[in-house]
Amino acid sequence: MLYILHNSADLKEVEEKIIPLLEGRDHQLVSYPSNPDFAPEKEAILITYLRDGDLREFLPLAAKNDWIVGILPHPEIKYTIISLGLLEKLEDALADILNGEETNKLDLLFCNGQLVFKSVKIGESFALDEYNKKVNFFSEVYSFIKYIRKSASLSHRSIILSSDEEKIIQTSALGVIAVENPLSSIVSKRLISKSSMNDGKFHVFILAPQNIFELLWFFLRSLLPNRNTMSELPKFIGQIKTSKLQITNHDEIEFTIDGEKAIAKEISIETHQGALLLKQCSIFSSEKEGGDSSNILKIEALPKGQKRDELIRRKLPWLPRATTEEFEKLFTVLRENAALNSAFVVMMILSTLIATYGLFADSSPVIIGAMILAPIISPIVSFSMGMVRYDKAMLKIGVITIMAGTLVSLLFAAIITVLIPMKVHTSVIDARLSPTLLDLGIAVVSGIAAAYAHAKEGIAKSLAGVAIAVALVPPLAVAGIGIGWWDWEVFSGAFLLYLTNLAGIILFSGLTFLILGFAPFKRAKIGLIYGLLIIGLVAVPLSFSFNRIKQEAQITSQLEGATINGVILRNVKVRFSKNLNISLKLVAPEPLDHVKMKIIKKEIEKRIDKNIVLEISYAIEI
Repeated sequence: MLYILHNSADLKEVEEKIIPLLEGRDHQLVSYPSNPDFAPEKEAILITYLRDGDLREFLPLAAKNDWIVGILPHPEIKYTIISLGLLEKLEDALADILNGEETNKLDLLFCNGQLVFKSVKIGESFALDEYNKKVNFFSEVYSFIKYIRKSASLSHRSIILSSDEEKIIQTSALGVIAVENPLSSIVSKRLISKSSMNDGKFHVFILAPQNIFELLWFFLRSLLPNRNTMSELPKFIGQIKTSKLQITNHDEIEFTIDGEKAIAKEISIETHQGALLLKQCSIFSSEKEGGDSSNILKIEALPKGQKRDELIRRKLPWLPRATTEEFEKLFTVLRENAALNSAFVVMMILSTLIATYGLFADSSPVIIGAMILAPIISPIVSFSMGMVRYDKAMLKIGVITIMAGTLVSLLFAAIITVLIPMKVHTSVIDARLSPTLLDLGIAVVSGIAAAYAHAKEGIAKSLAGVAIAVALVPPLAVAGIGIGWWDWEVFSGAFLLYLTNLAGIILFSGLTFLILGFAPFKRAKIGLIYGLLIIGLVAVPLSFSFNRIKQEAQITSQLEGATINGVILRNVKVRFSKNLNISLKLVAPEPLDHVKMKIIKKEIEKRIDKNIVLEISYAIEI
């Protein structure tokens, strides 16, 4: 026996579209809501032609009474068909019900006793929004732009998650969404690798970003054409897979069930496994074993304690913001690092001595050893924090320690230079006499690495110290050598390199601390302005030096291997002093006299359009 449940307003449509497809089978039309005493025959099939609201009331009743149900797509149905994985064409769905040989069991999801087809949502869960087949790339971009505009008003709310009256975690979140299967929302489709409606479980995703930047980055990733499952859950999204969960708060919670608003002090979500007897195929029907039925609890990264309390108190920041506990811990370490003490002075002396001997010996390994020992990066990083926090005490301590380290290094490098009876420009000394904008770039990256290594406990600070000291002790030692030789050119070039690295590290360490949330921008802007001014002043001579090196490279490429009057130019070297000096080797088939050399000089000047001082050595090709 077939019972066709319908609204009275749909009777004509049922008679015209559904009855002719029953192939003369016994049936009875039942207007819904039906008589409370309605009792179908045993083994009867109740075919529904109803809207979501009616099905939300009817399906729990059918599950309670073990009625066998078939669900037809209604023109105004929105959630049920997709949620239960049923056929969307009326003719196909009815043929499936009439010809089906088996009855399939499907789980039903309930929230506070109400049937859930798609999802339960709490708060701002736009990044986990409901899935819609009509959504395309452009509509998602529009949604992205729309949520950027409202992002300034986003804030966390406190929630307590518990299962079977046992607390799982007290945390805070921007939003929460509970779904039963991967078709229920965009995020579940991307994050659930294996899900079923027959595993007796449902998924809860807790959206708990600690700044707007990481939220927008996740949303941008969701716009990518690749709709495959993400290999790893974003850190700021917690995931729970369970059969029962309670969500509570000290105040009442506003939430939605399939888009309909509700309010309660406690939200109880649970699955009734195998509750619905379905006389038709579902895309979930083949999952007899329920897929992976194990529980999931990924909540390690959710905010707790002080971090949770701070996120609740204020609007969600655009950039990361450190907690008071994190800041105090780092600030204590940096204050200790900034202090001038005997250990710092001794290590500066030793690293300078090693670097100076390495420079005279033209030994890069020895210089690297000096880099490892150099302690000067610690007060520099501390000074950076003092700059962005505008902490005058830390700035004062940092300046004193940096100046003391600088003077000690210059003094001992000069003493060693006076004691060593040789004045030789080794390659490692020459390499530090002409700083350029490239060296400033190295300092920028070094500053970022230094601040990041100090801010993140998991990174060994010694690694950052090695990488950054590369640009500090060797230039200081070369500047000390310049003092020992009483050579202004050596001192000024090397000391400019040291100042370049010092300014770059200080400014970009400070910017890194700012981005990592260790200082508010309003407080940091004064120090950053001063830092930018210093960088600007340093960049002027660096740009001249960079242009000079660029010109040297251009001249070298023009002349190297060129042929003038049958003579080949080799080993071209260019250097700027008072005049443009070019040294090169001439390879000729016969000896060259003074006249021929002058002709070659004039041709070179014509090619590069500059007057030069030419230094020549020549070889005869036989």
